[in-house]
Amino acid sequence: MPTKLAPNHPLRPCHVLIAGGGIAGLTLALVLETHGIPYTLLEAYPEIIPKTGAGICLLPNGLRILDQVGCYDDLRSRVGEDNLMENVYLRDEDGKALHYSDGWTERMVERWGYAGLWCDRSMLLQTLYDHIVDKSRLLTSKRVTNTRHLEDSIEVTTTDGSIYTGDILVGTDGTHSRVREEMVRYANELGIGDDYTDSDEVSATYACLFGLSTPSRAMPRGLLSWNLGHGYAYAIGTGPENRTYWLLAKHMGTTYQGSEIPRLTDEDRERIVREHWDNPITEEVRMKDLYESRLDLVMTPLREIVYKRWDCGRMVVLGDAGHKMLPIIAQGGNQAIETVAAFTNGLVSALSAQPSSTTPLSQEEITAVLRTFQASRIERVSKIVEIGQQRQKMDTLSSPEMEELMLKKFPALLPGVLVSRWDQSFPKAVSLGGLERPFRKKEVPFEDEKLEEEM
Repeated sequence: MPTKLAPNHPLRPCHVLIAGGGIAGLTLALVLETHGIPYTLLEAYPEIIPKTGAGICLLPNGLRILDQVGCYDDLRSRVGEDNLMENVYLRDEDGKALHYSDGWTERMVERWGYAGLWCDRSMLLQTLYDHIVDKSRLLTSKRVTNTRHLEDSIEVTTTDGSIYTGDILVGTDGTHSRVREEMVRYANELGIGDDYTDSDEVSATYACLFGLSTPSRAMPRGLLSWNLGHGYAYAIGTGPENRTYWLLAKHMGTTYQGSEIPRLTDEDRERIVREHWDNPITEEVRMKDLYESRLDLVMTPLREIVYKRWDCGRMVVLGDAGHKMLPIIAQGGNQAIETVAAFTNGLVSALSAQPSSTTPLSQEEITAVLRTFQASRIERVSKIVEIGQQRQKMDTLSSPEMEELMLKKFPALLPGVLVSRWDQSFPKAVSLGGLERPFRKKEVPFEDEKLEEEM
């Protein structure tokens, strides 16, 4: 089990309701259990670990937190040493390699302490699930229908009529968050709805195909590849069991806002597939090879937003329910894990602030915790959203200037420019303050590690 650093005294009582059992939800469940904070997780679907779903790319900032709760070595073992991120490519529209570099497994471990990796989303969920001891707290087929604030708690009703009561409700229920909808409704009841009107500010410029495939032609192991195109771009990785994880982001011709964001149909998917049927992925593999060997395929508009408010009353949203970013820089899942850590840090600090108290947190104390937590995250996630937007414009060759940069100048800057970008983004990551950080020797320490060394 991970080692707790503090507190040695009992925490004040707090029962957390978690709506959503995805990456953020299961990470939060495991973190709360490790701290000894009781919770109940309400998953809308019949299974905690879905049999479908594409892949995820995990990087040092997310892996460090998973390491703190005992999951990193297990996950790395499941992926396999030969499948850790090793080979980086940048390719043009014809599939020509504009840049290739290897040795990234060793480089990442030496520089940031962790090797990047790709895996099935279900593999990460299974790893988190396996490390949760009390699985009786994980309830399925419990979709939230409505909420009610009581004098000193929050009540949640699910579709089967069940009622659950807790001190805080955490929505880790994704882009179309039911908890966020309840937050907006409650804010309107309180007369503060103007603070929650930014749903119309959600934008979508790109449609995206997320695929999981096993092409018969060989793909490089431990791959991270960006393939450039005019108005479209790919990000591609490989992982265990000859899996290829890929996304095709295609400009929709305009930027849609809020309710104008279209619902994409099977016909839209087939049209885009046929338009890109012969796109080279490598020298030997084309898009049609990925499509014909697909194990799973999802198409969705790529929504972008950092909501102004993540909380209302005793409710708060984490992960995609609070901040949604483009997947091109592989930070969506990693930032969700970071946000879970930041929320937990704030909650544990509040619960341990008065060691002699046996009373639950008041509404005022909860509001202070949630506002402070969001304030600690908003600048970082907003910056990462901007970086993703800029990188997507670069990879889709969105202007003559971008085309000149990406086809002629950018390749010569690799791999140094990628190392530099990660040097800027990884060290600012949050970790779990109340759990020991396993020692991983690294050239570029995280900022919270440096701060502890200085104290």
